[in-house]
Amino acid sequence: MTAGWRDWAREPAGFGIAKQWAELPAEHLKVALEALEPQLQREHEAQMEHMRLAAQEAEAARTHRLYLWGLIAGFVLTVGMLTGAVVVGSNNQPVLAGILSGPSVIALATIFVLRRNDAKQMQMATRAHQAVLNAASQSGSAPVPPSDSSLSDSV
Repeated sequence: MTAGWRDWAREPAGFGIAKQWAELPAEHLKVALEALEPQLQREHEAQMEHMRLAAQEAEAARTHRLYLWGLIAGFVLTVGMLTGAVVVGSNNQPVLAGILSGPSVIALATIFVLRRNDAKQMQMATRAHQAVLNAASQSGSAPVPPSDSSLSDSV
């Protein structure tokens, strides 16, 4: 809570004044309560404003955490996809490496980091994937599994 702010769970100042004035005769008490009403209204408004600000701060903190986790997830996903592209590219699978390191990395990073989904960006990623797959099927460079002799030599 804000430093110096009154603890609303304790007895409000207006109630303490009313308890003191309760010892007076009834006609004096009526005048005292009429004088006390504006003070109680001010206290209520201050308490409501304090509660509104606390709720606003909590919402801002939640939004900050959400964006921070989006940045972390986008970074991890991007690094993972690029690492995967390097690994499969070095294993003689250029088609898969092209798919992992193509526009899909940018599209996924945009979704996680900026929290938006561009239709144009998704269409570009789809076209790029189709182009890579078409080029691979025309050139006949389908991924080649490692031969059994290379596995037995390495063991």
